Formats: sequence, C-alpha cells, structure tokens
Amino acid sequence: MKKSRYYLILIINLFLVFSLVGCFCRQKIEVLPKSLPNASFGKPYYAEININGGIVPSDLFLYHIKPENSGLELSQSYFDVFNSYNNLTIKGTPKVYGTIIIKFNGGTLGTMCPGSEFEKIYTINVEE
Repeated sequence: MKKSRYYLILIINLFLVFSLVGCFCRQKIEVLPKSLPNASFGKPYYAEININGGIVPSDLFLYHIKPENSGLELSQSYFDVFNSYNNLTIKGTPKVYGTIIIKFNGGTLGTMCPGSEFEKIYTINVEE
C-alpha cells in the first residue's frame, strides 16, 4: 500500500512540475519585420508581416488603419487550417500623403497555460 501511494504521489508531482515548466517556458511573440517600407502616392504597395510564437485566431486579433481612407488594407496572406492571423499582407494604393499608421493587437491560443498577448504599431510614410 505504501509503495503504490509513493508512486501515485510521484506521478502527481511530475505532472505538476511539467505543467508549470510549460507555463514558464512559453515562446515570446515576435512580429516581423520590425518596420515597413515607405510608400509612394498612387503606386501599388505590398508588404508582408509574420507573427511567430503561437496561433493567432481571428477572434483574438484586432487592427486599425489611420486614416481610414488611406487606400491600404490588411488581410490574411493565405487561408490555413486554423484560420489564423499569423501571416498578414498589407496592400493597396496609397490615396493620401503623409503618414499611415497601422496598429494591431491580439493574443495566441493557450493550451494548459494561457496564451500570450502582443501589440504592434507600424508607420508608413507616403511620399510623392
């Protein structure tokens, strides 16, 4: 009886240790590239953004482009099985001069531990 209790306690402790280590060893979310290239007024613009470190589901992803009538749009680069927002594309034809600000934030899915959150702000200068 004592031996089986010892093994049961050992298994429970190992489970707790591996669960806690998994929570502390979460990957950091990395949004690449660090900055986006400038754009030219009236000429097609295209840039790709990759979010690494976990799956970003659509219901945990929000974005805003200022000004709204900038002519640029943010979308998924391609459809994947998880319908995630890990690979993004910014494309369009700039319709305004000056600065376009693209701000997005979101979170990753968690399993036994909670997911991670991130925020990124890009500034695109539109030149003649």
